[in-house]
Amino acid sequence: MILNLFAKSTANPVPQQLYGAVMAQSRNSAFYTNFGIADTVTGRFDMLSLHMVLLARRLAGERDALAQDLSQAVFDAFTANLDDGLRAIGIGDNSVPKRKKALVHGYYALIEAFVAALATENSDLLAKRAAQRFFSGKDGPDAVKMARYMLAAAKRLDAQPLAAFLSGVLEFPAPDLH
Repeated sequence: MILNLFAKSTANPVPQQLYGAVMAQSRNSAFYTNFGIADTVTGRFDMLSLHMVLLARRLAGERDALAQDLSQAVFDAFTANLDDGLRAIGIGDNSVPKRKKALVHGYYALIEAFVAALATENSDLLAKRAAQRFFSGKDGPDAVKMARYMLAAAKRLDAQPLAAFLSGVLEFPAPDLH
């Protein structure tokens, strides 16, 4: 009985639905073929983290406790997925917590790099930060495309009502900006 008090409820599928939408968007092949993101574990993690940041930024803009709880539940799904992913690629049980901690720090670094820049809607600043984070510091058309995509995604998420998120609906723009 006591263990049931601490068990996480799986009754609400919404956080997993939102996380699934984040994951699906981050796996869109356009990021790897048209935007120049490296199709590696690191590149895929960066795209997953970027989309998590975009969603977390949107939900943080709400003054509603339900939005904050939802944001935390999606983040919990993200970190659980990190744990599973690390084990799937063969990281040993003793090393998983350390690697997971490093990945979560990478996620927080993305928050620092992009949330303030998104608030300014400064595409040049976003392109510079995208170049630093995703393209080994190389400015160029891929960083500019990524900046445009991030701005479009932030605007698209901002236009979605909280009720959509609470019902598990999350819509990102297509990553085909030129």
